[in-house]
Amino acid sequence: MSRANSFIINTDYNPLIVGTILRRFWWWALLIIGVLGIAAFLYLRYTKPIYESSMVIQLEEKDQGKELLEIENINTKDNISSELELLRSQFLFDMALDKLNMNVSVFSKGNILTEEKYHQSSFNVIPYSLKDSSLCDVPIYVEVKGGKLQISYTHNGKEKKSLHAVNKRFSTPEFEILIQVEDWERIKKDDEQNDLYFIFNNKSSIVARLIPNLEIEAVDVDAKSISIKYRGYNPELCHDISNAVAETFFEYDEVMKRRSSDNILLFIDKQLDSIMEEVELSENNLTEFQRDSKLSDPEGAGEKINENLDKYQDQLFELEEEIATLRLIANKLNNDPNRLELYKVIPEMLGKSYEEALTRQINDLNELLEKKEMLLSDVSENHSEVRSVTTRIQSKIQSIRRSVDVINERLTTKARALRTKLGIYDSEFIQLPERKMEYNRLKSLQELNEKYYQLLTDKKVLYSISNAGYTSENRILNPPTISSEPVSPNRKLIYSGFIFVGFIIAFTVLLFKYVTYNEVNTDEDLKQLLPEKASFLGNIPLIRNAEEFSQLMVIESPKSSLAESLRNIRTNLSFVNPNAKTIAISSSISGEGKTFVALNLAGILALSGKKTVIIDLDLRKPKIHLGLNVPNTQGISNLIIGQCTVEETIRKSSVEGLDFITAGPIPPNPSELILSGAFKEVLEELKSMYDIVIIDNPPVGLVTDGVQILANADVPIYVFKSGYSKRIFANRVKELFDMNQLNHLNVILNGTNFRRSSYGYGYGYGYGYYEEKKSRKSKKK
Repeated sequence: MSRANSFIINTDYNPLIVGTILRRFWWWALLIIGVLGIAAFLYLRYTKPIYESSMVIQLEEKDQGKELLEIENINTKDNISSELELLRSQFLFDMALDKLNMNVSVFSKGNILTEEKYHQSSFNVIPYSLKDSSLCDVPIYVEVKGGKLQISYTHNGKEKKSLHAVNKRFSTPEFEILIQVEDWERIKKDDEQNDLYFIFNNKSSIVARLIPNLEIEAVDVDAKSISIKYRGYNPELCHDISNAVAETFFEYDEVMKRRSSDNILLFIDKQLDSIMEEVELSENNLTEFQRDSKLSDPEGAGEKINENLDKYQDQLFELEEEIATLRLIANKLNNDPNRLELYKVIPEMLGKSYEEALTRQINDLNELLEKKEMLLSDVSENHSEVRSVTTRIQSKIQSIRRSVDVINERLTTKARALRTKLGIYDSEFIQLPERKMEYNRLKSLQELNEKYYQLLTDKKVLYSISNAGYTSENRILNPPTISSEPVSPNRKLIYSGFIFVGFIIAFTVLLFKYVTYNEVNTDEDLKQLLPEKASFLGNIPLIRNAEEFSQLMVIESPKSSLAESLRNIRTNLSFVNPNAKTIAISSSISGEGKTFVALNLAGILALSGKKTVIIDLDLRKPKIHLGLNVPNTQGISNLIIGQCTVEETIRKSSVEGLDFITAGPIPPNPSELILSGAFKEVLEELKSMYDIVIIDNPPVGLVTDGVQILANADVPIYVFKSGYSKRIFANRVKELFDMNQLNHLNVILNGTNFRRSSYGYGYGYGYGYYEEKKSRKSKKK
C-alpha cells in the first residue's frame, strides 16, 4: 500500500518526539560540534597568521612669508589628494623598497606552509653580483653538509650543486655571494626541520608581490593626517615597509618642493641679469649724449609733454610686457607642455592683469600633468586612465589658449590706442630742439629699464622671503607598531564562529530529524496515534543478537522478559475475549515482527495448556517454516485447493500442544485462496480440533486480502515495531475503522527497548529477520 510509505512532517510540538530525538541523536550534535572544532583547529594550524603595522603621519606647512607679506607660496596646497596618490603609487613603493635592501629573500619551507624569514633566518645572504638575471625568483636551496653548506638550484633545465664554506665569499657562474652563519647549531636544527632556500628578487616581481598589502587612507582631510597600514606574514617586515614608505615620502616631498622653489628663483636671476645689461646700456647712452650735447637740464622745456609721454609710455611698456608674456605662454602651450617650463611661466605673470585667471588654469594643468606622470610610472600610455587624463590635459590646454587669445586681443587693442596718443605727443615734441628730444628719449628709456629692474628685484626679494619662511613640517603622529598578535586569523573569532556554526548545524539536523520524524518508538507515542477503538495489549522487548529467521524463543527461556511480556499479553487477551478461538495477527508492512509475535504467542498459549495451532497465511512471503526449521513442501495453499487433508498438513512442533500449518507452495492467486469459502471450511475444522487458532496474516498495509481475516477473527491483533514502523501506519488502523472493515482491533508494540531482567531477552530484526540475545554457546549450555 503506497500510503504506508507516505512521508509526514511534524509541525506541532510533541515532547515525546523531542525526548526520543534527543536520546537517539544527542551524539550527532556533539560529533558535529566536535568536527567543527577540529576544523577550526586545523584551519588555524595551517593558515598563515597575518600581522599589521600601522602609523599615522600629518602633512604640515608653515608659511611665514604669507603672514608677513601677504603673498602665497607656490608650493602651498589646500588638499592632500595628490599626496595620497603618491603614497599609493608603485613609484614611491619602489623607492621605499630600495631603502630596505631587499635584493635577496630567505624562506623556510615546511610540509604545508612556507615562511619568509625576514631578519629571522639562521643564515644571511649578502649578494655581491648576479651575473645571470634569469636566476631571479628561482629557489636556491641551502643544506648543511658536514661543516659546509650545499647550494643547489635548477638553471636552464639543469640541476646544479656545490659545497661552500660559511662566512666566506664565493662565486658561481651565475652569482657571487657570501652566506653568514652566526649560530651553526641553529642552522643545523632549521635544516633538519624544514627546507631552507633563498631567491634573488626581481624588482618588478617583489613590488608586484608586496604592494597589494599596502593600505593608504585619509584619517582627517582637514587636519591632513594620513594612515599608512601594511599587512603581511612577517611582523618585522610589515613594520619596516610602513616606516620606509613614510620616510621615502617625506624625503621625496622635501626634494621636489625645494627643486621647484630653486627653479623659480633661478629664472628670476636670469631675467635680472638680462635687464641689468639694458639698464647699464641706457645709462651709458644718456651720459654720452649729455657729454656730447652739453645739455644739462632739458626737462624744463618740455615738462608737461614729458609727463604725458612718460605716463603713456609706461602704460604701453606694461601692455607690451603683458603681450610678450602671453606670447611666451602661447609658445609653451604650442609644444608638448612640460611641468617645469610651465612653472617658469608663473613668475612672469606676477603683477599682470591676467595673473589670477591664467595662474589658476596653469596650476590645474600642472596637476593634470603630474597625475599623468604618476600614472605612467605604473601603467602604459594606452591605459584607459592615462588616455582619460591626456584628454583632460588637451582640453585644459585649449581652454588656456582661448583665454590667451581673448586677453591678447584686448591688450593689443589697448596698445594701439596708446601708440596713437604717443604719436600725438611725439609730433608735439618734434617742435622741441632735437637734442632735447633725444635727451628725453634716452632718459625715458633709462627710467623704464631701471623701473623694470626694480620690479624684478622686488619680486625676487618677496619670493625669497616667502620661500625662506615656507617650511615643510611633515611629521609622524603615531609611529609604526609591530603587532605581537596576528590580526588574521582571529583565534577566538574562528573558534567561536566554527563552534557557533556547529551549534547551528547540529540544531538544524535535530530540527530536521524532529520535523521529519516518522517512527513509532514507545507505547505512549503509539497510543497517541491510535484511534480510541483500538486497544493496546502490551509491549514485546527488543532482542539484540541476530538469528536468521523468526524463532520460537519463549520455550528456551520461559523466565525471560520476552516470555513475561507475552504472558502479560495473554492475560490481556483473556479480558478482551475470554472465549476467543481465532487470533489473526497482521501489520502494515513486512518486517514489523508479526510472524515472531505469532510464533511466540502460540508458544505461550501452548505452555498455558491451550491446544494451539498456528497457520502461515502469508502466502506471498511465508516464514513460519523457516522459524520452525521445516520444509515448506505442503501447507495451507495445498489444503485450500483440496490437494491434501487437514491431518496431512498439520505438523507437530517441539512444544507439547503446539501444532502448525505452513504456507505451502506460493500460489499465483493468494487473494482468491484466502478469501475463498474453502479456507473458511478449513478454519472451522481447525477450530473444532484446537482451543486456539492463530493466523499469521498478510500485511494489510500492502495488500487488502488479509483485512477480512482480521475482521472475522475473534481477536484481531495489529503489530507495530518500535524504531521501524512509521507513524503514518497508524492512519491505516484508523482507515480500517472508518471504512467499517473492523469493529475492534488490538495493538502490540514489538521491539521495545526497555530494562531487562537478569534472565531477560530483547530482540531486533529487519524485514522479518530477528535477533536473539543469547549466543549459540549459551544455547548449548
